[in-house]
This record gives sequence, structure tokens and C-alpha cells, in this order.
Amino acid sequence: MINKIALVAGLFLANVAFAASQDNSALVSDKDNAVMIATAKDTWSMVAMNANQGLTKVREFHEMGDSGVQQIDYVVNCADQTLALAAFTVITAAGSMPARSVEPTFAELSFYKPVISHDSNITSNVCENRVAMNSVSNTK
Repeated sequence: MINKIALVAGLFLANVAFAASQDNSALVSDKDNAVMIATAKDTWSMVAMNANQGLTKVREFHEMGDSGVQQIDYVVNCADQTLALAAFTVITAAGSMPARSVEPTFAELSFYKPVISHDSNITSNVCENRVAMNSVSNTK
């Protein structure tokens, strides 16, 4: 179990370290003031606000045992309560699949009104807790 946790942590840190540092990158990067949130037993989330665009980036990790870890990036627009899927990757000991060559920007995303409960929960949790998250991330 400790080996799995170490593998996930190592993959997570390596992935964040090589993320784009642009202000318009739709993915959580090492330059962002991010807050790590433990949401469930096998699920973790990171949240980072983008002050320039007024958007919030969310990265979820879903542990899948021997199959690896799903990494899903979303962007939430609280002004109109919409959500965009920015990236989906499965992280394994062999690397990320699919390997990302170019990171999406905010302008490239397609926002939609959430319909399924998972997407609605992401949007409502981010937008309702935005002030608290901004306070925590600004103190670093």
C-alpha cells in the first residue's frame, strides 16, 4: 500500500512539475496557487483560481488500483455556472496515456451547463467555496 501511495505521489509531483506555466493554461500547473483537497477514499482534487481570467481550474485524481490513476482536468466558470473538460489522462508506472504534447488554453475549451450530478457537484462546490479557496491559496 505504501508503494502505491509513493507511486501516485511521485507521478503527481512529476506531472505538476512539467505542466505549463502560462497564465492562460487550462491545466493546474506548478505556478498556480493550488489547494489540495481529499474528497473521498480513492479520490483527490486540486483547485487553482486564475485571477486574470476569473476561472477556476480543478484537477481530480481517481485511484484505480493496478490500472493506475485517472487524472481529469476541468475548468469552471462561476459567472455563468459552466464547466469545461480540459484534459483526461491515465497515469501508470509506464507513464501517462495519452501523452500530452500541447496543453489546452482557456480559449480552446468548450464550456457547457452541467447536467450529470458529478459535473454539477464540481461546479457548485467550486463556486460556493470560491472565496474560502482564494483566501487559502493567497496566504502561501
